Amino acid sequence: MSLLDRDKIKITKKIYFLQVIEMEFRRNGEIVFAILKKDEDVFKGIEEIARKENIRGGTILTGIGMLKEFTIGYWNGQKYEELFVEKNHELVGFHGSISSTDPILHIHAALAGPDHRIIGGHLISGKVDPLLELTIIDSGTEFKRIFNQKTNLKELSVL
Repeated sequence: MSLLDRDKIKITKKIYFLQVIEMEFRRNGEIVFAILKKDEDVFKGIEEIARKENIRGGTILTGIGMLKEFTIGYWNGQKYEELFVEKNHELVGFHGSISSTDPILHIHAALAGPDHRIIGGHLISGKVDPLLELTIIDSGTEFKRIFNQKTNLKELSVL
């Protein structure tokens, strides 16, 4: 095998790897079913689906799978107290909202670890491992987030 042939094999392997981690999704009316793959960023994946499907207001109804390297937050009234978890945890609850303004996603998650204890709260970041199955509902109307000085939060406005 020549040096040139070896280089072609390496390129083929790299392209194959990129295809393996690519998400899949399909729309049926206002419902979008999606599967995010291993090592995909949860937020980037869902935001890409919303962009491609032109979802400007919606609900993440369910999420089933596992996450790793995730950060969960607890809102103490002033800011999020963050907890970073490196190891895989099983999703036992996953839901949220999609808006047209930042932050586009607001997701809450409950996850069970190997000790069967549950941690949860506001999902700040995370990677999929090995997969995340999603059901998203497109409201057909635009949602926006508007800052509320009393709560110090960008709250969802559906008007």
